[in-house]
Amino acid sequence: MNRRHLLLAPLALLLSSIDASRARARSYKLGVIEISHPWAKPPTGDVAAVFMALANTGDKPDRLTAASTPIADTVLFQDSGNRPVAAFDLQPKQPLALRPGSRRIVLQGVKQKLAIDDVFPLTLRFAGAGGVTVLVQVERGPVTPASAH
Repeated sequence: MNRRHLLLAPLALLLSSIDASRARARSYKLGVIEISHPWAKPPTGDVAAVFMALANTGDKPDRLTAASTPIADTVLFQDSGNRPVAAFDLQPKQPLALRPGSRRIVLQGVKQKLAIDDVFPLTLRFAGAGGVTVLVQVERGPVTPASAH
C-alpha cells in the first residue's frame, strides 16, 4: 500500500498544480457569452482597470452594457483612446479582448486597497444574455518581452 502511494504522489502533485493554474485562469459562460480570465492591475490611487476576453458563440450580436462591483463607486467602459463608451459590442464568432493599452473596464472610487492575488466580484450585464457575476483576480499583468535596444 505504501509503495502505491509513493508511486502516485508525483501524479497527485502534477494534478494539483494543474488545478491551481486552472483556478487562476477563471472562465465563465452565460448562455452564448464566454468570459475568460477576468483580471485587474493593482489600483493606482482609487482607480483600477479590469481586463478579460469576451466571446459571443451565438448567431446574434449582443452588447456588454453595464458593470458593477461593491468595491468601487463607479464602473465605466473606455476605448483604446481612454474615451468613455456606452457599451462593448459582441459580434458573433468575433472575440473581444479587453487588455492594457486597449479597451477596458475602469473602476473609479475604489473603496479598498487591492494587492496582488486579491479577488473581488464584478457583475456584468449584457443586453441579450442577461447578467453574471465573475471573480476578478488582481495580477501584475501580462509579461512583455524586454526591448531589444
